[in-house]
Amino acid sequence: MKRFFSVLLIIAATGVGYAGGSQEPAMQTDTQPVPEKIVSLVPSVTETLFAIGAKEHIAARSDFCTWPEDAAKIPSAGGFDGKTISLERILSFKPDLVCLARGMHDYLVQPLESYGIKTFISSGETVEETCREILQLAELTGHTAGGSACVTLIQEQLSYARSYAVGRQPVTVFWEISAAPYFTCGKDSFITSLLTEIGAVNCFSDLKQSYPQVSEESIIARQPQVIIFPDYTGTEQTVALIAARRGWQLIPAVKNNRIYPVNADLFSRPGPRIGEMALELAALLYPPETGNI
Repeated sequence: MKRFFSVLLIIAATGVGYAGGSQEPAMQTDTQPVPEKIVSLVPSVTETLFAIGAKEHIAARSDFCTWPEDAAKIPSAGGFDGKTISLERILSFKPDLVCLARGMHDYLVQPLESYGIKTFISSGETVEETCREILQLAELTGHTAGGSACVTLIQEQLSYARSYAVGRQPVTVFWEISAAPYFTCGKDSFITSLLTEIGAVNCFSDLKQSYPQVSEESIIARQPQVIIFPDYTGTEQTVALIAARRGWQLIPAVKNNRIYPVNADLFSRPGPRIGEMALELAALLYPPETGNI
């Protein structure tokens, strides 16, 4: 469960908001100078800064900002939540912009702004919002060309991923975040948005919560055609163990051997790699050699 909640914290770290954590993003203007030193506490934001060519502005990152590999060379400001990050540590890097996750880092907004430090609040929950955030960060850091190129590539990858599903019936997916108890992705989750983008259906997309707890009986009853689960390093969860669960042999995904692990870090960080996620999912859900099952 500790691993599960860590992943949910990372998933939450995308989206919108600049200057004071306002709900509507404030765009870069002539009166807002390009930040020279950025502290990014959000893994997806750190990835975006690298992707748009703004890595030289990153003065510090969080312990969870582990991609790309060069991120490890940047000093760390601490972990991800209030127990492992201190205001004093952030201030020691003398930032003029701090990137935070809405909900997780709300307590830092007012203290930072009292020191005259601007904040970028990340909270995107859809593919569209993630692309919007990339463009916002690009404008804020003076790397508009890099941001446009990044989003253009994502859109091209999404378009190609959508082509896998052309002429096929939508595949229904159960996305298992954790078991015992079972948590999955609901209506307002990034994963549901991503599946929709490529013509697939989250079988729990009718649940309003972003990451609801569900019963084993409800999973079996919804008869997903594909089961996907995050593959953590050192996990005891395997395809064989899922297939051997009592009563799961009635599920089409189990009957047809369509249980797939995916990279946990990649799929918990909506950012510049969302196009890669879409392509990987499309290949799993709509394999050209077999068609739709």
